[in-house]
Amino acid sequence: MNNRVTLKEAGRGARRSALMNAAGTLIADVGYEGTTIEAIARKAGMAKGSFYLHFESKEEIFRALIEDASERIIERISAVERKGGSIQNMLNDIAGIILSFHLGSGHPWFFILMEKGIERQKVIEHFYDKRKKVIDIISGILCKGMAEGKVVDDDPDRLASLFIGCINGTVVRGCCSPEEISPDHEAWWIVKRFLWGSGIGEGGEA
Repeated sequence: MNNRVTLKEAGRGARRSALMNAAGTLIADVGYEGTTIEAIARKAGMAKGSFYLHFESKEEIFRALIEDASERIIERISAVERKGGSIQNMLNDIAGIILSFHLGSGHPWFFILMEKGIERQKVIEHFYDKRKKVIDIISGILCKGMAEGKVVDDDPDRLASLFIGCINGTVVRGCCSPEEISPDHEAWWIVKRFLWGSGIGEGGEA
């Protein structure tokens, strides 16, 4: 019985993922307004009625896309913190994770949905909750750097917000500019300049 339940849950999860992948692809191709529930279901290889077994509306599936993406970013950033290493390497890995997500080819729908403001208040609350988690992780890394004498003894939360601001600015430039941006190179550049300003020598040695 347990095996049957597990297989059933796995199948349901696979169908839900297929619908979300289809929704992400469609919104990147035809935009939010041009994406319909029928088109999502068809692209996922399902009947329209099957959509409603997993999501109540188009707004709900797009909100789920944002939440799922945010959770995966948090998981990867948390793994960097658990792994440890030098301050510079940890910040470089975190910047690379965020830039690769937004500037890579796999998630072109993210900013479209954020700009659209699907169920706006819920999206904003979720977004800032996840942003706070990222800030807390980076702040903890910077506190470690302060204790080691590698980062200036300043407000770690504000420094963490400044670091995220540098990353977000690069994301906007990458999304709005025709130039091709390398996430790895930009991550290295941001961290080096950030540590020049907030570090005690480490940034200049990169």
